[in-house]
This record gives sequence, structure tokens and C-alpha cells, in this order.
Amino acid sequence: MLTGEGLDALGITAAPYRMPGRGRRLAWCWGSFAVSVAVVTAVVAAGRSTGALFVEPLAQLVLFAVLPVVRRVRLAGLLADDRYRTVTAPAVTTAILRAAGPSGVREVTVRVGQVGGFSRCFRAGGRAVLLVHERLPSVPEAARFLLAHEAAHLARYDGFRRPAAFMTTLVCLYGLGEVWPPALIPGSVAVVLALAVVNRSGELDCDRLALHWVGLAPAERAFALAQRVPRTPVRSLLTHPSPERRLAACRANAGR
Repeated sequence: MLTGEGLDALGITAAPYRMPGRGRRLAWCWGSFAVSVAVVTAVVAAGRSTGALFVEPLAQLVLFAVLPVVRRVRLAGLLADDRYRTVTAPAVTTAILRAAGPSGVREVTVRVGQVGGFSRCFRAGGRAVLLVHERLPSVPEAARFLLAHEAAHLARYDGFRRPAAFMTTLVCLYGLGEVWPPALIPGSVAVVLALAVVNRSGELDCDRLALHWVGLAPAERAFALAQRVPRTPVRSLLTHPSPERRLAACRANAGR
């Protein structure tokens, strides 16, 4: 049975550099909102639609207000889920707080259980939960990289970035359809591709941050482990690059 002492024994140290902070996340979210407003303004100014179209960026503001509440409810559910058990791992939580603290994370709960994909994380505001697979520490080097990767997700606050990107791409698609309706079909494909690029680039950036934290050898062990896990086509195409692609990117970054 995995304990907090077992996790601390992995020897993950504090990140040796500053992770992404609040400024980067806010720039992403408000930048996406500014793009939505610019697109709608251009469409209305061209006479292709009425001012009612501004309801779309307003809906994006509503999303920014509602999403934190939804995420708090989801976080409470994960903390109460009896499929996982909470463990005390002060060394791990301290390292993660040092990494994700600049972005606003103030509390991390570590829970252990049967987790898909070895490890996962979830954040709502300043609170976060780290879910760790029971058998993850059997490969300590891989575990260190995977935990650092999850800490990078917490620091980037990807759970908030991705909905912002999704709303902006939808607004752009609708605006394109107003200007030239035949563009809706290729535009829909472009939306899917854009979201895939956002997801995949986010994973590669988290890999880069984790690489500079724990080194290349743990990354190589982690992706060797990941190559033995079956992948669904949707996950392969839309969310995560292949382990081979991610490992190649880590090796390229390590050589810089």
C-alpha cells in the first residue's frame, strides 16, 4: 500500500526555477477575450451582423465567472471520492507548492488510488488535488518526472486556459460563418485542429518544465513506461502527443 512516506522517498526536490505565474495565465485568458471582441467588432463593422453578436464575448465573460464555481464543485467531489485515499506527503506537497505557488496554488492534497494515466491533477483557484496511482513509485525516476509534469499543469492552470481557447475559437468560427457561410465546414475542422494544437502544445510545455526540474533520465523512464500503455485514437490525436514524440522533444530541449 502506497503511503505518504513512500511518495516522499521518491526524492522530488523543489523546482530550481520559477514556474509560470498568474500573469501568464491572466494574459492568456484576457488575450483570448480580446481576440473574441476584435473578431466580433470586425464582423459588425463590416455590416455582416448586428451588435447583438457581442453577446458571444459576453458569454465568454460569464464562463470566466462560472467556471471557478464549477471547478470547486468538481474538486470537492474528488476530495470526497472513496476510490482514493488521502496521504500525507510533506516533501511532495512542499515541492509542488514551491513550483505552483507563484500561479496562486496555496493548498495541495495528495490522494492515492487506481488512477488512469499514472497521475492526474485538478485545480480550483488556490486549491489543488494530485491523484497518484498506487503502483507509480515502483519506478522512482519515472514517478519524479510525472509528478513534476502534473505540478507544471497546476502552475499553468490548464483547466482554465483550455475553455478560454475553446470559446475564442468558437467565436472566430461563428464570425467566419457570418462573413462567408461556406467557410463553416472547413472552419469546424480548423476549430478541432486548433484545440488539438492547444492541448498538445500544453503537454509539451509541461514536459519541458518537468525536464528542467528533474532532468532527462527520469523523462526517458517515464516515456518508456508510457509506451507500454494502450492509447485511444482520440487521446493520440486531440490531447496528448505520442510518448515517442514527447521523448524526442525532451531530448531536443535537454540539448539546448
